[in-house]
Amino acid sequence: MKKLTKKSFEKAKNWIKENGRSLEKTRLEFIFGDTGVEKVVDALKTFHNKDGGFGNAMEPDLRTPVSSILGTSIAFQVLRSLINKTIDLNITESAIQFILKNYNEADQSWRIIPKEAENSPHAPWWNQTGRESNFQGFHLNPVAEILGYLYDYNDFVPDGLISSLSSRVLTELKNLKEIEMHDFLCCKRLFESNNLAGTFKQGIESELTRLLNSCIVEDSSKWSGYGLRPLQVVDSPDSIFLNKLQKSVDENLDYEIDTQDISGVWLPTWSWGDNYPNEWKKAKDEWIGIITLEKLLLLKRFGRIED
Repeated sequence: MKKLTKKSFEKAKNWIKENGRSLEKTRLEFIFGDTGVEKVVDALKTFHNKDGGFGNAMEPDLRTPVSSILGTSIAFQVLRSLINKTIDLNITESAIQFILKNYNEADQSWRIIPKEAENSPHAPWWNQTGRESNFQGFHLNPVAEILGYLYDYNDFVPDGLISSLSSRVLTELKNLKEIEMHDFLCCKRLFESNNLAGTFKQGIESELTRLLNSCIVEDSSKWSGYGLRPLQVVDSPDSIFLNKLQKSVDENLDYEIDTQDISGVWLPTWSWGDNYPNEWKKAKDEWIGIITLEKLLLLKRFGRIED
């Protein structure tokens, strides 16, 4: 079984320590060192706004300081990674209140990014001009993922909202013949909430299993491009999809080890083209830190780092 060498591991760690954002640095030390959870939460707070949401390039491809559902969902991903640890409830409650305040009851939806984001540097896929339908109405991305965080913190959520959204999400899934990769990932994060009711959880699992082959890329020759790799679906040995994808996961783990850059990092598979070249350079460096930490976490979970 191929493993990331200790030298390569140290190279990746050192790059993050020297070049990464404070959030990735503290998460690195929390997982591989002795930094406490409070330091991670403090780093997360630098992206937190007074309205309770998260902005300030929480998602590097969206540079707006304004809070967004997108940025807030990523903050909850970080918080969920600290599960079973003491977490500052003020930050979670205010973020849930931001989510509730921005809910569109008529459409049972959230606008994933605010209109104001158009005024700040951003990746071309976040252009809103002439693409309003992408940002209005019900979409599994982000509704399914946000629903998962409402389950996580259901003490702060009004009665009835979770059940009505759950019904809508499951109905949407059942009507699909294939699924887009980001929609799949949002539903996967919903499934990973500890507070899902048994029948609803079984329904989500059944639909995701049915739809998996329509979005996953198992051909390793295509992994250098943008697509859903096996390790994005099976991100731990506990995954319900592991038996279905065991061979692809093993191959993907080898691939990640083999494709580490000589500098010790893993690079994004996308770019902004000619859009905002100076801002993209900064965003790219931030992504390198995020992606490199993600790869180290995956390799750690699967026992693929040398002792």
